[in-house]
Amino acid sequence: MRKFFKTILFSLILIFTFVSCSTLHTVVSKRNLDVQTKMSDTIWLEPAAANERTVFVQIRNTSGKNLNIEQKITNVLTSKGYRIVNNPAEAKYWLQANILKVDKVNLDSDNGFSDAALGAGIGGVLGAQRSGGASTAIGWGLAGAAIGTLADALVDDTAYAMVTDILITEKTGRNVQTSTRSSVKQGNSGSMTSTSTASSNMEKYSTRVLSTANQVNLNFNSAIPLLEDELGKVIAGIF
Repeated sequence: MRKFFKTILFSLILIFTFVSCSTLHTVVSKRNLDVQTKMSDTIWLEPAAANERTVFVQIRNTSGKNLNIEQKITNVLTSKGYRIVNNPAEAKYWLQANILKVDKVNLDSDNGFSDAALGAGIGGVLGAQRSGGASTAIGWGLAGAAIGTLADALVDDTAYAMVTDILITEKTGRNVQTSTRSSVKQGNSGSMTSTSTASSNMEKYSTRVLSTANQVNLNFNSAIPLLEDELGKVIAGIF
């Protein structure tokens, strides 16, 4: 009987060792918060005199998530010496942004499955070496799988991402010719394409911003302010 319990203890230790390797690596490598931001295109704005630093801000949110981003953006612009105006005609710059998507990205879905499967495999082998027969082997296999799944449940390697489309319009002292082409699909039969041209003194620049926040067991409420701050930094960098 004592030998049997020693075998059980040794088996459990071995299972824990194998199924926790990836989990331990995740805990160590992702213990510190990692926040990153990337822009699809660089925007260059012409330097403006202090009395011309006026911005009209229009922020839209179609992500379906509750965000508090507009006030942060206006605060960032104000801190850089810009004056926020409500009338677009009075502004040298128009800042228009749409929060397109805010979502959770699971980074360890494959690893989690692998750990559970690995635990099941070890448990099955150890159980088969006992003299209890097939039912014992199955029992050890289930135990190994349960331990692997539990280890992954305790450590969640999750990142949150926010995608934002930005359009900046700059009022210039020269004539700007613009040409716009749009295509609208008409069911499965084809599409309709329209082209328009215009002349104004407004130059338009667009870019897409991807912000990510990643840390072990990071939750949504903690991630959102970080992503909002990152977007504010990007906009501050443009201006």
